[in-house]
Order: sequence, then structure tokens, then C-alpha cells
Amino acid sequence: MSKYNLSAAEQPFFMALQHHEGVTQEELTAIVCVDKAATARAIKSLEKKGYLIRIQDKKDRRQNRIYPTDITKQLGSAVRSELLHFNDMLTQGIDPESLDLIYSALIKIEENFAHISNKKSEEIEQGGQRGELNE
Repeated sequence: MSKYNLSAAEQPFFMALQHHEGVTQEELTAIVCVDKAATARAIKSLEKKGYLIRIQDKKDRRQNRIYPTDITKQLGSAVRSELLHFNDMLTQGIDPESLDLIYSALIKIEENFAHISNKKSEEIEQGGQRGELNE
């Protein structure tokens, strides 16, 4: 992704914006399944590189909506093609049934991670309200 000036950490955000224009930072965090700090760093960097813009939400001025720029939209299919080609190289020689099994396992791991992450966030919020944290 270096020819597009994208880091490995920025790439998931870049791709998510291809399909989720106008999301909030919190929504983008959930889509990409990373912590809020990683999202903040990636958004700041991508904005600096001209790949996204933040526009204040008209209904809730405390939030910004995140949109891809025209450059991002133009590069989206090229970046996607590069990623698919890279995936093909990584999975070369692995039969389709094994790939399906790996994919299913990764989806389950992602679901488990989201569940754990959501539960932990709820515990922190509840603990913060009562002045205690549950680990």
C-alpha cells in the first residue's frame, strides 16, 4: 500500500469509507473493530493525507461525520484490487474448502472479539458511573 501512501493500520479505515460514507468516529471504530485511540490516529493521518474529511453533524454538533474525498473514491477500486491480489498470493496452494473453514473461523473470532469488547465497554461505563471498574 506504500504506493498509495497508506499504512497497514490505515488501510481498513480507507476501505471502510468506501462503503460507509458519513459515519461517526464511534461507528467507524465498530466497523473496523479496533480501539478508539487507533481510530483517532488513523482518522487524523488519513485526513492529513487528503483521504477523508470531517464535517460537523447538523443534528448533533458534538459529533463529526467522516466522508471519503474524491481521491479516496477514485483510488478505492485500485486499492481493493491490490488487496485481493495480495490475498490471492497469501492463500496460494490452499484448497477452497480449507479457505472456507479458515474464513468461518475468522468470522467467529471477530464476533467473539466484538462481544468481549462490547461487554468490556459496558463494564467500564457502569464502573465509571459507580466509581469502580469490573475486570
